[in-house]
Amino acid sequence: KEKRMSERRLKNEWESAAFNRETNEWDHTTLRSYEHISEKEPFAPATPARITPSRRKPVQRDYRSLFVFSDAQVDYRRVQDHESGTELLLPIHDERAMKLARYICRDLQPDAIVNLGDTVDFASLARFAPDSDHFYRTLGPSLQRVHDFYAELRADNPTAEITEVDSNHNVRLKNYVLKYMPQLYGVRRAGSSDEYPVMTYPYLANLQHLDVNWVGGYGAAELKHNDDLAFIHGTMSTSQGSTASKLSKANPDRNIVQGHAHRAESFHRTDRNGRVLGSFVVGALCRTTGEVPSYWSSVDDMGQPVRYQENWQNSVMHIRDFGEGHYQFDHIMLRDGKAFYDGKEYSADE
Repeated sequence: KEKRMSERRLKNEWESAAFNRETNEWDHTTLRSYEHISEKEPFAPATPARITPSRRKPVQRDYRSLFVFSDAQVDYRRVQDHESGTELLLPIHDERAMKLARYICRDLQPDAIVNLGDTVDFASLARFAPDSDHFYRTLGPSLQRVHDFYAELRADNPTAEITEVDSNHNVRLKNYVLKYMPQLYGVRRAGSSDEYPVMTYPYLANLQHLDVNWVGGYGAAELKHNDDLAFIHGTMSTSQGSTASKLSKANPDRNIVQGHAHRAESFHRTDRNGRVLGSFVVGALCRTTGEVPSYWSSVDDMGQPVRYQENWQNSVMHIRDFGEGHYQFDHIMLRDGKAFYDGKEYSADE
């Protein structure tokens, strides 16, 4: 939904409940975030969320569960509502897809949550020619939304290990700093040598407050789960569904999972030792109908993004690790605010 611009500090609160079949009771989770980042402070760090962890008992299972998502591209376009004459913040991330991802993850109670990156779009820092003036003073709200989304995941999954892998959109911030204000590169807040430098994504999104691990160094950055399974953001994106095939050729000796392409893809190969190895591309949590700046996107003369259906899919992935190289990789498609997995229907409109 469109979010109305406000100069006031905001207060966010989420209430959720899930039925616990073991206790036959409802487990309640409350999450609050106070003093929303002012839009006049585009480089201020996200305000820490106050988290009330879920009281749900850990799921008992004979495998490790991993929940994977990618490419939320969180950012907002400042557009004019010509009917009311007011300015609106139009998200280019898909709030319904993000909500579905949260609901599914909450039910799975995974051992690990892996974010393959491009969480913030950083459209205002892109090297490409702008399609409009929409991304003026949107960094603050974007970084706050990322922080709050992680806070939701942390509240729902208090014991899960959460990790994000560096990606090309995060590099936009680093490149911008080095080009236009190199004096601030690597600067840390006084007395906080254990924190990330101020002008970095993990600092501005305040990931440490949420116990989110960060794997930096896009291009080489990867999260190694086992010798035969790793997670990357990815550097290749090709048409006609061939990204996963090329990814397999670049990783012939292991299972590999990436984001970046905004499409859900799978490719399997059998090596000379008889091992079946998979290469997978996880879809996106951003909007797929022209709001995200891309090669095909455009803005009309009234200053509105033109609707254009990209060849992208909203999806997440669930991985079951049974040990000794036995995995089950499940793409979970998110469409029109609905998802179906393990015999359950999820709705973002509830």
